[in-house]
Amino acid sequence: MTPFSICIIAKNEEKRIDRCLSAASKLNAEIVVIDTGSTDKTKELALKYTDKIYDFEWCNDFSAARNFSIDKAGHDWILVLDCDEYVEDFDIQKLQEFMEPTFHHYVGVILRRNQMNNDDTCMDDWVERFFHRKHFHYEGIIHEQVRDNRGCAIARCEIPITVYHDGYVDTPENLQKKALRNETLLLEALKKEPDNPYIYHQLGQAASMAGKTETAAQYYEKGLSYNPSPDLYYAQLMTVAYGETLLSLHRYKDALQLEKVYNDYAHIADFLCLMGLIYIRNNEPLKAILEFLKAISAKEHWREDTTNTFPRYHIGLIYEAMGDLKNACTFFLSCGDYAPAKTKLEKYGL
Repeated sequence: MTPFSICIIAKNEEKRIDRCLSAASKLNAEIVVIDTGSTDKTKELALKYTDKIYDFEWCNDFSAARNFSIDKAGHDWILVLDCDEYVEDFDIQKLQEFMEPTFHHYVGVILRRNQMNNDDTCMDDWVERFFHRKHFHYEGIIHEQVRDNRGCAIARCEIPITVYHDGYVDTPENLQKKALRNETLLLEALKKEPDNPYIYHQLGQAASMAGKTETAAQYYEKGLSYNPSPDLYYAQLMTVAYGETLLSLHRYKDALQLEKVYNDYAHIADFLCLMGLIYIRNNEPLKAILEFLKAISAKEHWREDTTNTFPRYHIGLIYEAMGDLKNACTFFLSCGDYAPAKTKLEKYGL
C-alpha cells in the first residue's frame, strides 16, 4: 500500500485536537502536527498519536505554516486536515487507487460537512485536501489555496473521505474575534491582489460573521463585479450569500437583480430557495412556490434541508397566507419531524 501523511497545524486546540487525531489515526497514516504557539495542552495531547510534532513561529501566514507541515511529512502524498474537523467516513481501497501515477497532477477533494452555529443543519462543500507534494503547494496568507507548481489550473477529483467541521460553532465573542483576525489578514492580502474576487468573497464572510451586514454586502457586491465564473464554487457561495445579505438588510428590490444570473445557478437548490424567499419578499407568492418546487428536485445542494424541509415548509407557509389550508397542511405533513411544521399541524389539530 502507498503510504501518506496527514498534516495539521494547531494553536491552543486542546478542546478539539484529541477528537481530530483519534479519528485521523484510523486511516493508518503518518500524522504530522505543526504547533504555531500553543500555551495549553495541545502538544501534550497530540503526543498520544504522533511524535512528529514541530514548532513553527507564527508569521500571520497560513500558507507558510501549511507548506512547512508538508516539508516535514515523511511521505509524498499529503492529506490536510484542521483541528476543528474529524474524519467521519473513508474508503482506504479507493483512496489507494487515487494514489496511482495517473493522478499525480490531480488534487483530491473531500466532502466536508459544516455544522453551522446554533443550527441543526449542515452545509456541505468539497475542499481540496489530498495531493502529491512534488506537484503542489499552498498560496495565500489566509484561506490558503492549493496551487499547481506549474502555474496551471488545478485538475480535481473526488476522493472517498468525509469530514465533519464545527469550527463555526462557538460563542459570539469568539466568532467575532476570529472574524476580525480574518478580516485583518484578508485586507493585507488585498493589498497584493486588489482585483481578486475570491478575497472579496472571504472578506464578505468575515464581515458577516462579525455582524457587519452592510459591510458584507459591499464586499460581496465588489467581488461579484469581477464576474467570476459561475462554475467556481466560491462564486456560487458568494452569489447566494449576497442575496441572503440583501434580504437581511430589507433590500428586497435589489435582491431581484439575481434574476440576471438565474440560469447560471438554477441547478443549485440553495439558490432556488433563495429566489423563493426573494419572491416572497417582493409579494410574488406564485413565483416563490415555483422556485421551492424546483429546489426539491434540484441536482445540487449544500445545506441538507434545501431539497426537503426548507422548500416544503415555505410552500406550506405561502398556501397558509393565501388561505388554502388544505394545501398548506399537505406540505407541512411532507416535512416529517421538522419542528416548525409540526407546530403548524398542531395548530390545525393534525
